Amino acid sequence: MTELKPWSVTASKTVFKDKWIHVRADDCITAEGAVVAPYYVLDYTDWVQVVAFDEDDQLLLIEQYRHGVGRMSLESPGGVMDAGETDPVATAKRELLEETGFTAADWVYVGRLAANPATNTNFFHIVLANGARKTAEPADDPTERVKVHRISAKDAVPLLLSGKIMHALHVAGLTMALHHRGKWKA
Repeated sequence: MTELKPWSVTASKTVFKDKWIHVRADDCITAEGAVVAPYYVLDYTDWVQVVAFDEDDQLLLIEQYRHGVGRMSLESPGGVMDAGETDPVATAKRELLEETGFTAADWVYVGRLAANPATNTNFFHIVLANGARKTAEPADDPTERVKVHRISAKDAVPLLLSGKIMHALHVAGLTMALHHRGKWKA
């Protein structure tokens, strides 16, 4: 069996860049010499997902409009790591407070996944928050209106398996966090 090797990049140029996305076109050569050009790469910053349980052991989910699919989506709180943020747990604390008005007593870093390793450069960090309680009102962001739902972990599993929670990264992150917390046996 041949050893797998990464591609070589012979040229790279920015196609588009703004505050949300950076698209670049790489000219690549595989280990066997095949040319793959252009190969488009989406250079995003890392994201954080907060799987939060409140003091009554209820899972906090948010419902919000997602323009890409033109529908409401049931998800975990979370978002992008802002410029200068390097600690996913600190970002998770900020995101949970901004989106739900909740803070938590106990935080656990569960792990990270690649959002789409074929074309995206970023990672998606999963952070578990235990003992969350409402301490403030959510931030007033007109581009991000959310409705908070409190459900049991037992009731979340059918939502994950049926596609009612449709964001694939959130399904994966919730599965990892629920397993980590002993709420879903693999």
